[in-house]
Amino acid sequence: MQTIEIQTPQNVNIEYPIASLGDRVVATIIDLLIMIGYFIAAIFVYIWLLDLSDDLGVYYPVAYFVILYLPLFFYHLLCESFLNGQSFGKKIMKMRVVRLDGAQAGIGSYFLRWIIAPIDIYFTYGSVGLITMLINGKGQRLGDLAANTTVVKLKAQAKLDDTILQATPTEYDVIFPQVNLLSDKDIAIVKEVLDLNYKQPDAMMYERIIHTTKDAIEKKIGVNSDLHSITFLDTVLKDYNYLMSE
Repeated sequence: MQTIEIQTPQNVNIEYPIASLGDRVVATIIDLLIMIGYFIAAIFVYIWLLDLSDDLGVYYPVAYFVILYLPLFFYHLLCESFLNGQSFGKKIMKMRVVRLDGAQAGIGSYFLRWIIAPIDIYFTYGSVGLITMLINGKGQRLGDLAANTTVVKLKAQAKLDDTILQATPTEYDVIFPQVNLLSDKDIAIVKEVLDLNYKQPDAMMYERIIHTTKDAIEKKIGVNSDLHSITFLDTVLKDYNYLMSE
């Protein structure tokens, strides 16, 4: 499986698996089936509205357009905007749109992906998007290139060790109570950086990563620790889990 490194706002490179072409095709088919289902349901709703009232008159075409076409037209834009980078198909396939610079994807990014989709997919039967993804190696179609985004596979969360949670002793002395200033996202980054150590990364690269992460966490919670970077991050993780479990 192809992977891509995305630099977080804390200047830490996190590796994500790129969503495979097969997964993206399946997600597209799921979305298409949902849209077809909506289209059929909307027709029945519109017929019901016509039977319900004889006063719509010239407003029939407008009502028809609003009820039947607009939600379908904006389907992907609305889904990705309100479902944090996911359509229903992507959600089922456990995929998400993310920015390559680590920033939170917003309406601007989703709009660029949506507005260019006809060129990528609909007008060219997907050939342009497919060729672009194969060439650039980052799972990006033209819309992704314009928005600086890609689609990644979300990691399954099954075991305690795979989450930000860690077991802590019943009698535990918190070293840094300031960790309550951190968010779950911050702690997830700390956990992932610590887990990199078990993957035997390049020593010099890993040293830079843990020092950068330590500096970012120290600045956020307002401390200056003499602990080794790994010891500090491990302590922060334990402190946070203990305080959150109280």
